[in-house]
Amino acid sequence: MLKYPLIWFVKGWRRFISPMYGDVCKFHPTCSEYGLTALETHGAVKGVALIVKRLSRCHPWSMGGVDYVPGTAAAAAWAKQNSDVTRDATSQPNEVS
Repeated sequence: MLKYPLIWFVKGWRRFISPMYGDVCKFHPTCSEYGLTALETHGAVKGVALIVKRLSRCHPWSMGGVDYVPGTAAAAAWAKQNSDVTRDATSQPNEVS
């Protein structure tokens, strides 16, 4: 039941407050989009915990980047896509002289 007022709050934030700040988010998806997805996917308690965790990483010294809500299809697709990118240097074949 608490989930829906929180979703309405985030939607209100996105409609009325976010436009005043402009495009300043260094994460993808934006914090408000992340919050909305977290609430819709995980409910009020876990969603709020994920939102607080995300907002704690949003500071001037943060590098930002891609950060999808855990347990979503987007997060799974991102993890699968990027698991092949990271390779150990020792796994490269040796050069033949």
